[in-house]
Amino acid sequence: MTTEHLSVELTKAELTKAELTKRESGYLRGKLAADVEAGGDAFVGDSPMLLKFHGIYQQDDRDLRKVRTQARLGPAHSCMVRASVPGGVISPHGWAALDALADVGDGTLRLTTRQGVQYHLVPKGELVDLVSEVNAAGLTTLGACGDVVRNVMACPLPDPTRTAVLRPLVDELVARFRARTPAYWDLFVNGERAVSATAAPRPIAQEAASGSDGVAEVEPVYGEAYLPRKFKIGLAWPGDDCVDIHSHDIGLVPTLSNGTSGELTGFVVLAGGGMGMSHARPDDTYPVVARPLAWASRAQVVDLVAAVVETQRVHGNRQDRSRARLKYLLEERGIGWLRSQLEDRLGATLAPPVRLLPWRTHAHLGWHDPLGRPEDGSSEPASSGIVAVRLSAKSSRSSASPSGTLGVPIPSGRLDVAKRRAITAVVEAGLVTELRVTPRQDLLLCGVTERDRVETLLRQNGLRTASEQSAVRNLAIACPALPTCGQALGESERVLPDLVDALEKVLADTGNTGLPLRVNMTGCPNGCARPYSAELGVVGRSKRTYDVYVGGGSGRLAVLLRADVALADVPELVRPVLERFAVSAEDQVSFGDWAASVGVVAMQPWLPEPSVRRRSTARARVST
Repeated sequence: MTTEHLSVELTKAELTKAELTKRESGYLRGKLAADVEAGGDAFVGDSPMLLKFHGIYQQDDRDLRKVRTQARLGPAHSCMVRASVPGGVISPHGWAALDALADVGDGTLRLTTRQGVQYHLVPKGELVDLVSEVNAAGLTTLGACGDVVRNVMACPLPDPTRTAVLRPLVDELVARFRARTPAYWDLFVNGERAVSATAAPRPIAQEAASGSDGVAEVEPVYGEAYLPRKFKIGLAWPGDDCVDIHSHDIGLVPTLSNGTSGELTGFVVLAGGGMGMSHARPDDTYPVVARPLAWASRAQVVDLVAAVVETQRVHGNRQDRSRARLKYLLEERGIGWLRSQLEDRLGATLAPPVRLLPWRTHAHLGWHDPLGRPEDGSSEPASSGIVAVRLSAKSSRSSASPSGTLGVPIPSGRLDVAKRRAITAVVEAGLVTELRVTPRQDLLLCGVTERDRVETLLRQNGLRTASEQSAVRNLAIACPALPTCGQALGESERVLPDLVDALEKVLADTGNTGLPLRVNMTGCPNGCARPYSAELGVVGRSKRTYDVYVGGGSGRLAVLLRADVALADVPELVRPVLERFAVSAEDQVSFGDWAASVGVVAMQPWLPEPSVRRRSTARARVST
């Protein structure tokens, strides 16, 4: 490998196991073919790690671990398969295909916080057929996981102006950064490149002809070692932070001649965001918000992003995966160092970033007109700050309104059989022209004309519209956590409904009925549901306890209110904080903005005394 692909030649002893596996895999091929043919329910050796680059995680049902251990059985292995959905956009045909494949797993479709689609509990023997069919539907699982540029996110609102600016750039970024290894196609798609031209890599023959060395011919962006860790890109619209733009390795925000309208002049580039951390390493792992890096013209922006990716590939930490993200590289060397590296690569001086408009965080729920503007009864903000208006029970719109978009809340993104039936009924009836997954795991039904019919089909199959439930329930999101995620320390998705029930009561008791409180919950500190930028973040610390954060917002991290809190105690922990918010916050100020201004130090005297620590912790202390 040339020094252009890695700045320092490391010995095998200095590399992590993951780095060695990538380099010796033959561009992600490894022994996967033999492992697939071998049968059984599990992949072995290096294969589970390589599978991630193909969009597949090997997992096991943790609910069954104890009983299987007692029966002297191994884990109940299965796979999670993730399809990339650039910008969250899915055609009706694509949705129908994705829906039909859900029965291969546990019967559900899960919309992710990065606008993708996941299948859970997929048997090993069904992987090849499922992945092949996903590609036939115009999507792919390649690069949905692994140390590559992940699914490119973008504001999903189908406003014509936004779509015209953002969608072509999403396609260019996908084409530039999708892995080109032929292993994926050979293993899972019978060697055929089935994804659409805008999203597909160039044919290998073309790459070989254009490559200048043995590495670039196969992976001109990644080399044989790929990136040190995952790399995330998001595109926001000026003033609308639905994608949580500061949480990405690279965030792109268009600049327009009239603020939010007019001629496209270029893009502000933000760099170095990331959510993950480790409870075991609180001092040197932590969430970081992206910071302004540069301004680039439309013609320059993709090359600039590529230069950032290449810089991370060369200089990122390959000896410690816990500190391998771009955010740590920038924390160590600074934004000025990165600008210097990029200018050397591009052979040009970078323009400084321009000032961005103030951010508001939209959920894009409820009805929107054909231009994407919210109608009465939607959940769009009424003020600066976090997601906005308190939903009215009824909408004033007429059933004879022209075609529009309906943002439907999907609890934790999970569509069970009944909820799948609701969306599929709408699709099969030809009532939508497009579907879009949102960054908060919800679904936009676009091009709707028969509005009452669509709402009826949803209700008949157990899907509520935004106006039929509380704002806090509409906005709450969670990662899957137990029983399938191997990283989960505690519950998340399965307990979120009960947590929201309790929070609704506390909100009512404290005079905050209808408050659009943004709750993000995860079962571990990796931050997949972005709890560290939430107004109320709940992060799993153990099987029974959580760390509670408050005060997050656009470009602002939440701060730890209290660690190691029993889940049942979380609503009562925040009760006194919400009581003071109700009486002291100015009108139209969001809870997150208010909490950040007050600060957690001032909040500590308001909080109830910590409950007695769980018995296992006390016992462990006595024994030591």
